[in-house]
Amino acid sequence: MIDQHVRRLIEHAVNSPTKLQLLLLFADNPRFSGTAWQVAQRIYRDIWSTREALEGLAAAGVLRASPGPDPVYRFAPDADLHEPIRRLCECYNEPLERDAIQRMVRENAGIVPSVRALGTYEFEYI
Repeated sequence: MIDQHVRRLIEHAVNSPTKLQLLLLFADNPRFSGTAWQVAQRIYRDIWSTREALEGLAAAGVLRASPGPDPVYRFAPDADLHEPIRRLCECYNEPLERDAIQRMVRENAGIVPSVRALGTYEFEYI
């Protein structure tokens, strides 16, 4: 069962797989900072979805962005997000909880698994 604080964090701030990956990256490496391009290179994702996710996390109060045309992002969550982020990271270390978190993130992002007759999984956007 996912904690209510974690559930709220996922629904309001970490509502995509990229945002979840970024949150975990910054939480595990609190001194890490970088531009969207540098972060995209680090997580092996495209620059566009990475930039969008970084901007979303900054707007939600998880990250801070320096002013300018190519902002540098750093981990600086609002005070009310410290505990939910800590709980999310703690839950993510448990395999069953991790599955539930990933499922919830995909559902909030509008991604649902599609099961084919052969038993393979693909993901579709709704």
